[in-house]
Amino acid sequence: MAQRQTETRPGQRLGRCMRQQLPFRTGTVLAAGLLTAALAGPAAAVQPPPAQEPAALVPVSRQVLPPLAHARFCLRHPGQCAVHGGRPQSVGSAKAQLAELVRINLAVNRDITPQTDGTAQGIADEWRLNAVRGDCEDYALQKRKRLINLGWPSKSLRLATVLAPDGTGHAVLIARFHGRDFALDNLTNEIRPWRETGYRFLKIQSETDPKAWYSVAAPQAGDGLS
Repeated sequence: MAQRQTETRPGQRLGRCMRQQLPFRTGTVLAAGLLTAALAGPAAAVQPPPAQEPAALVPVSRQVLPPLAHARFCLRHPGQCAVHGGRPQSVGSAKAQLAELVRINLAVNRDITPQTDGTAQGIADEWRLNAVRGDCEDYALQKRKRLINLGWPSKSLRLATVLAPDGTGHAVLIARFHGRDFALDNLTNEIRPWRETGYRFLKIQSETDPKAWYSVAAPQAGDGLS
């Protein structure tokens, strides 16, 4: 069982990666009006929100040490920690890009069986690609890899560590879609704006260097986070 914690330190495992396998249904709920509009109507009708809107993007503060398990992951998979330019995002492609986010999120949540790293056996926290069984980081890494393979730029796909309302650690993938940051999470099939996840964001990958991490600026007030 995950232990309550108030912060994550380098090398400390995340505790909120496990929950019972999610039921899958056709009517996956998308929390943002921008997303539902992109699916329901012509792509040209979807307009990017103002870039200056502070709630739209995860605010970063100072550079910090990356999670130790991610540093080890980069040594094993340098290509996954390199910059990928990808294709530019345009208003006309909003519907197709949204369909990719929904499809990859559902597929990876379905294909990986939840399983924490074996703390009882003394196995260190390990972030893995192509996992058949895994925890939250493994889901997030696989979603990131598959979206990069589809042409998404690495700057739009960043791993983030968070605290849940009960104080346990977790990890999600943050995807930037038309000027807003959305969370792809193995604990839900919903794609939600980062401020509507209920999580306290701690660290996030750099946009310019996937090996670098930044603390998330505090306070995160007025956003429903604990």
